[in-house]
Amino acid sequence: MELRQLRYFVKSAELLNFTEAAAQCCITQSTLSQQIKQLEDEFGVQLFERVGKRVFLTHEGEEFLIYARKTVADADYSKQIIEDMKEVKKGTIKIGTTYGLSAFVTDLIDRYNQKYPQIHFELLFLRQDELIDSVKTRDVDFAITFNLMAKDESLKEILLATYHLSAIVSKENPLAKLEHVTLGQLRKYNIATPMAGMNARRMFDKMVAESGIELQATLEINEIHTLLHLVRTGRWVAVLVDSIIIGEDNLKAIPFRQSTLPMDVVLLYPKGMYMRKAIKEFFSLL
Repeated sequence: MELRQLRYFVKSAELLNFTEAAAQCCITQSTLSQQIKQLEDEFGVQLFERVGKRVFLTHEGEEFLIYARKTVADADYSKQIIEDMKEVKKGTIKIGTTYGLSAFVTDLIDRYNQKYPQIHFELLFLRQDELIDSVKTRDVDFAITFNLMAKDESLKEILLATYHLSAIVSKENPLAKLEHVTLGQLRKYNIATPMAGMNARRMFDKMVAESGIELQATLEINEIHTLLHLVRTGRWVAVLVDSIIIGEDNLKAIPFRQSTLPMDVVLLYPKGMYMRKAIKEFFSLL
């Protein structure tokens, strides 16, 4: 078993298309198929089920994918450690975050880029459960997210900032004149919320349930920038964490008069993680 074979397997498993996987690995399809077949022969199990021109992971393939990804990630990480010993000016920082913190994180990246313009960034937006998995498998170096719903002893969690659930409105909206807003005052507006399962949405649903007020969202969406575009029309109110309006001059975040728990922003990374110089410099911004 060779590292390159694992890379070919992981790419094939992600795309479920040998032709596309071979192209992305810069090899011929016949070479990729041969390397996969060698893995299967070595293990004595079938990793892919081939149905015509389509391929699917077998149960054994799904189980092996977990370890193959970790091995490839560890190899890449080791390479970056060696590169990091030379200088901090090169390398890649992979960050996982959530849509509600896009402005918070991109502001950090911009500040870091001004000091280290040659550092390459990969920014991945995921749900919190996906972020936790990505940190553990090293698909990302670290995550910037809201505080975990359930603590994980394998991860280090550091408080960075505290925000609150708010009504996000255009400054042209009459609500923008208020210092606080109640759920009842939102009933005359179109309400847009994140999709079910997202932190801000869970907190909003809890607040509505405890208030006894009948209030339903007109729109549920998992793409924040489209949601904010609707808010700018003045006819829509978004229920989001107030960090979303960083850098937005025409929007205002109005706190709810109802008591809401704070939404802490945390830095999340594996305990005992090797701190590359590039990552240490990024953490210094926090």
